[in-house]
Amino acid sequence: MDANHLPLNADPISAQVKRFAEEHDVVAASVDEAWEALRCAGLPHPGLVFASWTETTVLGGLLAPIIINCPDVAAMLDDLERFHPLVDRDRIVVARQPSGVTVSLRSPDGRSSHPDTVDACFAILTRAIHRLTDGLAVPSLVTLARPDPGDRGVFEEVFGRVAFAQPGDSCRFGDAALRARLVHADPVVRSMLRPYAERRVADRRMPWAAAASELLADDVSGLAEVAKALAVSPRTLQSRLEEEGTSFAALADAVRRERALAMLAQPGLPVTAIARRLGFATPSAFTRAFRRWTGVPPSEYRQAERR
Repeated sequence: MDANHLPLNADPISAQVKRFAEEHDVVAASVDEAWEALRCAGLPHPGLVFASWTETTVLGGLLAPIIINCPDVAAMLDDLERFHPLVDRDRIVVARQPSGVTVSLRSPDGRSSHPDTVDACFAILTRAIHRLTDGLAVPSLVTLARPDPGDRGVFEEVFGRVAFAQPGDSCRFGDAALRARLVHADPVVRSMLRPYAERRVADRRMPWAAAASELLADDVSGLAEVAKALAVSPRTLQSRLEEEGTSFAALADAVRRERALAMLAQPGLPVTAIARRLGFATPSAFTRAFRRWTGVPPSEYRQAERR
């Protein structure tokens, strides 16, 4: 498979976000849906709240013990960029600048990540670096593409200097912060774990069907868009899926079904709204599809689930 075929079959961060959403009585099929549903449920800035709720252990597996045992912040960010694919499908990008680095986050298809995913990532990173350096390293500036929300004090409390309505989302660290030492780092632990992590990163490949399904679940719609994210032509993707005994249409249908079931679990969400969110031309078209999936209409399924 192509080296750019990067969607992952293990996603601890996604699992944590969904568990966080469930604790707020929200069920969602994807991380982006979880953020939107949490906002609709009245939770302001769910990404920042999630960052307070979780711990650095959200990074899971090999990543956490590697980055906390780096000698300094510069090495920590390098290892975070290198090994972040072990825990999440979004990609951390560390760009070197003349007087420091900028950290940004990209979704699997290369676009900017969801704003609440950005908030969560930058907040977890900021707090981890602050704690691991005994408060000696903090971002010099966090830039966010969204408009000023009005309650910017919430962001300033977490990040310090924040600028809204910027060209992109970034978390910037100056040279002094990059040189800050991690006070309890054990270089022996890091040197033992990095080779294994390198092999894990090199081996991270998924079946084409699973990779396409994950992209579809994160709102990368259409054969052309999914193929582009996987760095192949639409025809090649169709061929690979046929070799695995499925088709793009079947995968898209399955993802729609899972989203429909998740949305129907939210009692306050009308069937007409679900049909619209899933891209059906009319509620009756959604009902026909749902009957095909489950054998019953959406309203009957929802009533049965409540019993």
